[in-house]
Amino acid sequence: MQPSTLSTPIHVLQQLKLALDLESEEHARRFETLINTAPVRQRVAEGVCWYPVRIRETGFGFGEYPYVVVERPGDRKTHDMISGGKPAMLFSKADREQRTIHGTLHWVNRNTAHIILRGNDHPEWLDDGQIGLQLIYDASGFADMEKALADTIDAQDSRLATLRDTLLGARRAEWRQAPTDNTDATSLNPSQLLAVQRCLIAQDVAIIHGPPGTGKTTTLVEVIKRLSARSKPILVCAPSNSAVDLLTERCSDAGMDVVRIGNLSRVDESVMRHTLSERWKSHPLADEIKRYRKQSEEYRRLAMKYKRSFGRSEMEQRKLLLQEAKKVMADARRLEDEVTERVLSSADVVACTLVGSRNHEIRSMQFSAVVIDEAGQALDPAMWIPISRADMVVLAGDPHQLPPTIMSQQAMKAGLSTTLLERAIAAQPEAVTLLNEQYRMNRVIMGYSNKAFYRDEVIAHPSVEEHTHPADRPLAESLVMIDTAGRGWNEEAGDNAESLRNIGEAEVALMVLRELAPAPDITVGVISPYRGQVRELQDRLPVESATWFDDLDVNTVDSFQGSECDVIIISLVRSNDDAEIGFLQDIRRMNVAMTRARKKLVVIGDSATIGAHPFYRGFLEYVERHGTYRSAWEFMP
Repeated sequence: MQPSTLSTPIHVLQQLKLALDLESEEHARRFETLINTAPVRQRVAEGVCWYPVRIRETGFGFGEYPYVVVERPGDRKTHDMISGGKPAMLFSKADREQRTIHGTLHWVNRNTAHIILRGNDHPEWLDDGQIGLQLIYDASGFADMEKALADTIDAQDSRLATLRDTLLGARRAEWRQAPTDNTDATSLNPSQLLAVQRCLIAQDVAIIHGPPGTGKTTTLVEVIKRLSARSKPILVCAPSNSAVDLLTERCSDAGMDVVRIGNLSRVDESVMRHTLSERWKSHPLADEIKRYRKQSEEYRRLAMKYKRSFGRSEMEQRKLLLQEAKKVMADARRLEDEVTERVLSSADVVACTLVGSRNHEIRSMQFSAVVIDEAGQALDPAMWIPISRADMVVLAGDPHQLPPTIMSQQAMKAGLSTTLLERAIAAQPEAVTLLNEQYRMNRVIMGYSNKAFYRDEVIAHPSVEEHTHPADRPLAESLVMIDTAGRGWNEEAGDNAESLRNIGEAEVALMVLRELAPAPDITVGVISPYRGQVRELQDRLPVESATWFDDLDVNTVDSFQGSECDVIIISLVRSNDDAEIGFLQDIRRMNVAMTRARKKLVVIGDSATIGAHPFYRGFLEYVERHGTYRSAWEFMP
């Protein structure tokens, strides 16, 4: 039976395009309000602008792009949004008309920032003083997603059209008769081995559903290794740079030749050796490229001698020198393109973000397979960018963990909140392999999440199923609910009315930390869904807390996704007379928070507020049966 017109792949993608437009408009609106309408003093206070700054250094870096290093005076400790990888601009207020030049922040270290400029040269007005640095709105990512959607909608009689129709349920996925590779990897458990085998026989799509702690990355690395041995290079992507960097390291450790593609300012230092710029350095043509660059820089330096107060002959000389610099630079870039082609074609793996797969260095390449990790965190339109470059798709992720961040409520209602991973799981259930053995949590900590999200299909490996902290304590003490009901600790707005905090819960969390300390052999995470509470906790931590544990991290739930600690303390914050729980209603956020703990999980919250929601009511009942229930009155009589 043919699908109805309303559910055809084309209609789904057209609706997504409308939703993406709404999201793009909301991003632009919020940024414009923050950046473009406020005076400089307010922008500085909001952490999106440094003014004034002094120019500490200028020069030409990778790819002959000009860079500027700026420094702001003093030791300012205000909250900053300015960080490496973000688009930014330098501006001058020396004249009545503000002058600007755009670029990308390469790195930011306290009061110093390195910005790579877009252009061939440094603007002359940099010498005029009154310079500032400011973040800017960058719509290029949305443009890439819109282009990918348009290409996918228009695709006909092509591999992209086939993948589109398969992933969105208009045709059945097809399979090879039998695996063509030996998959007897002794380090894999049966579900992991099954996932690898299915990826090897899939002609269109294979899906790896990896609940927390089930070794999804280990499985993926094996998949990538087998696929690249069959036909290389394999394209490996994820929504975030940190996830791509992790896969780059893990694939390299497994003996694969990995090339990391992307903006250097967004690549972690630990994987910099895998980037094209570093690979070029060891290539036989590197010295010749370096000689061209040096020659170009010398021509440019000579041209700058005529930068000010010159006549017609000096102007002509400067023009000739700059033309020669560009000519020599063109020769260097031709060699760079040749080296790039050689490096990429010989690699086992090309790794980049979803949007990064539009990078010009791989734009002309078609891949036998694309492996996309953390697919449940990616906007659906972004997924089609790398998929359009591949013959087969492997999706890996967990639809029951944090979804992509969406700012526009209208875009959410229009379908942007549904990920391609969710659509593909529904469309091709036979392509899904659930990894069903986890290596992180003991069985009591994992129990409620397993029941609520995974139909009790996941088991704890014997090595972790009963581990606790302290090691000799009963399993029931590894899951603790500290109930604040009746204390009157209502939620309140944080500083500057930003987010929410709960001072009473913050005090209890600190008392729990003191109960645990000293324990230098464990790692501890303190989590809250609300940034206001995170700041409250960070402000209250005593200096000596840094010595209590092997590692102590206080952060939001979103920041902890992908991480784990021996002990996790969660502060839920919400406490009010109306049982309003805000975005705690997205129970995927709680699933992430609860599944970070290996040996002990402590949840602090008001049962009278959260218990009105079925999920949290079920959790409270689970703790009463299997864990330890404590009252906040025990901590603060």
